[in-house]
Amino acid sequence: MISLSNRLREKSQELNLFSTGDREKLETKHIPDALAVSDFWELPDGASVVDLGTGGGLPGLALAVDYPEADFILIDSRVKKVKAVNEVIDSMEIENARAVSGRFEELAHMDELREIFDFAVARAVAPLPLLLEYAAGFLKRDGHFYAWKGSNYEEELKAASKAMHCLSFRFDEAFEYELAGGEKRYILRFIKTRNSEDKYPRGIGIPKQKPL
Repeated sequence: MISLSNRLREKSQELNLFSTGDREKLETKHIPDALAVSDFWELPDGASVVDLGTGGGLPGLALAVDYPEADFILIDSRVKKVKAVNEVIDSMEIENARAVSGRFEELAHMDELREIFDFAVARAVAPLPLLLEYAAGFLKRDGHFYAWKGSNYEEELKAASKAMHCLSFRFDEAFEYELAGGEKRYILRFIKTRNSEDKYPRGIGIPKQKPL
């Protein structure tokens, strides 16, 4: 069967899922980066995972292939990218994943998605205060949120202190790893300690305009 990197590269040439530079780094950087979380979590069979801002399908697709007994929902606001990701899912017969288009601020208030996920992941999407607010509406109580960040993650953590308090998240640990070539990366783990207030996430655009 064609590899995930080759299928994403083909689809990207059709629909520009990734920039030309990123397309050439799928095997050496982006997919290994997506899979790095495998060293830091234990994903039980039957676990539910939401990928926030999947873009061209990462990290969600790579993780879905590696964890066939878990269920993955990949969310992005761009309809064309979601359509392309679903075409990759269908062509590779990835039965434990599907992509959904929409805004986090709306989808997180839908009954079929509200606080149902055991895990949430987000790679290269937004600053932490926004990510925490988006994730809060999807995660169950005691759910885990994993955020991929660069070397300035400590500054983002400080900026997210109010958001963590308002959204009942506890920062648990920062995991450090290296990509090929020596680039240092970090994955931050947060644990949701209570159910979310009904108002979170706030309306479309508000988390970005007025971050917690």
